[in-house]
Amino acid sequence: MGADRSGVGLFAGRLTQTIMTRSTDATGDRCRTPDQILGPYFPVGRRILSTCDLAKAEDGDGHAQGEIIEIRGRILNLDAEPIRGARLTIWQANSFGRYLHGNDTSPAPLDPNFVGSTRIRSRDDGSFVIRTIKPGAYAASPGWRRPPHIHFEVCGRFERLVTQMYFPGEPLNDRDRLLAAALRPELLVAEQTSLEGSQRVLNFDIVLTRG
Repeated sequence: MGADRSGVGLFAGRLTQTIMTRSTDATGDRCRTPDQILGPYFPVGRRILSTCDLAKAEDGDGHAQGEIIEIRGRILNLDAEPIRGARLTIWQANSFGRYLHGNDTSPAPLDPNFVGSTRIRSRDDGSFVIRTIKPGAYAASPGWRRPPHIHFEVCGRFERLVTQMYFPGEPLNDRDRLLAAALRPELLVAEQTSLEGSQRVLNFDIVLTRG
């Protein structure tokens, strides 16, 4: 137990330190975005919409509950070249911490106005934009509560990356086992770039090896 606590403390220090360039290491070399597990709720068995707005269902009559946010980012390779046409599958829990998936038996409510997952492609400059809600935290096992996070599967021409995006300033980040296990956990935490009206805008760039 002592070693476990020490590891968490070390991780917290790494996560909160100021870094000049998030996607490069001490030598100035660009770093690939760390892998994360696929998880038990990958969207299968139903049609995945191709939409940039997860906060409004096709047949819904309103907006999803929770904090509406916008996530912007770019898909790049280690040479900082944009990867156009990369396929992104994105999925997450709703604001109550429940996934729109048959394997999620949580008693938390579903949200009929929340899409839950999407499949899009990066633009010619490697960029992507989605509008969604901040997902809720949820219990993964006794004693372990997962912080808000969003799942990404990125398929380029040469490789596939499965990862997760975390939110800045979340107390649960420092105690999350999956985030702590990443080689560069700070690269998995999005940057808040601005407020547009009352809506937060976050940036999350994803770096592949070749693209």
